[in-house]
Amino acid sequence: MDEGIPTTPGDTTGSAPSLPQGDAAGAAARRRSRSRRTLVVGALVLSVLSGAAGGLIGGYLERTNGLEAVQLPQPGPPPPGRPPGNAAGIASRALPSLVTLHVTGTGAGTGDQATGTGFVLDTRGRILTNHHVVAPAVAAGGRITVTFSSGATARATVVRLDAGYDLAVLQVYGVHDLTPLPLDSPGDRPGSSDRN
Repeated sequence: MDEGIPTTPGDTTGSAPSLPQGDAAGAAARRRSRSRRTLVVGALVLSVLSGAAGGLIGGYLERTNGLEAVQLPQPGPPPPGRPPGNAAGIASRALPSLVTLHVTGTGAGTGDQATGTGFVLDTRGRILTNHHVVAPAVAAGGRITVTFSSGATARATVVRLDAGYDLAVLQVYGVHDLTPLPLDSPGDRPGSSDRN
């Protein structure tokens, strides 16, 4: 007769069979493995939810122009005694004509974004930039927003694209007091002192 196993149906004097040592260690290992798996899955779920929440909040802030208006620094007058044709003088005169482009919807994902620069061509709201900056938005039906040095923003439409020269002309409406960038003024060459 085996020890520890009841011999008759009503016999309760025998003890219950004990688990072999290997089974007890295996059960503990399975519990640890299950605990690790639960921890990894929990961390993964938390990071996915955090990323999604951050993306949604960031997208909302981008669409609604964030928490506060963009204020770009304005140049002061050049120091006295500095020739107007030096690099600092040229830069201070050019800054009011420079713009930043924010391009959204540039690819398959709706959150795709790009940025670029350009400058004001004329007082009617035409902007010159690079073709490669706006072409993906044009192809995907995206949106182009122009931020001026004053901090004002306006939506832009594409007037003309030239991929060969990597140029694009945009049009903005509703923006006043634009300062076009003067092109090829002899006094605006570094080191040149002749002014027209």
